[in-house]
Amino acid sequence: MRIRNAIKNILTVIIIVLLAYTLWSGLSEKGNVQTPSQLVGKPAPGFTLKSFDGEEVKLSDFQGKTLLVNFWASWCHPCREEAPAIERAYISLLGKQVEFIGINIMDDRKSAEEYIKSFGGTFVNIYDPENRIHLAYGVGGVPETFFVNPEGVITGKHRGPLTEEMIMGYIEEATSYKNNGEKSP
Repeated sequence: MRIRNAIKNILTVIIIVLLAYTLWSGLSEKGNVQTPSQLVGKPAPGFTLKSFDGEEVKLSDFQGKTLLVNFWASWCHPCREEAPAIERAYISLLGKQVEFIGINIMDDRKSAEEYIKSFGGTFVNIYDPENRIHLAYGVGGVPETFFVNPEGVITGKHRGPLTEEMIMGYIEEATSYKNNGEKSP
């Protein structure tokens, strides 16, 4: 009986240690999650919606530029974590052939407008009141960010908050990505 209890206790400790390690290793990779997507290597789904400024925005308006397309919501804490990094990266890339598009989903317009005011929001931000664009992109939650090359092909998808350094790396990859999936020299 004592041996049986000792074995049970040892197995319980091993299971707890394995669960703790799994949880720790998953959390330690926070913010570094390139998520597989069936859209990588394919044309980015087009859209036409109004920006928060009332301007009509079409994805095709950005042909020839590398894009960061970020899906966000005002109630999303990780979105709030990454917003300053996205704004800094956008400002540092002004004048280059790179554009950022923020797409607000699953949110009310007033809260989204307050969010944009809080974090700068100098790049184009779109309100998707019918939540259709995120379905076309296969977005499962926020924040999720897609990177699109100048030919309009999705080169990467990131789930979770981004840092400025990560954004620059993804932008560099997208800019050099060719339609065959290889990087240009």
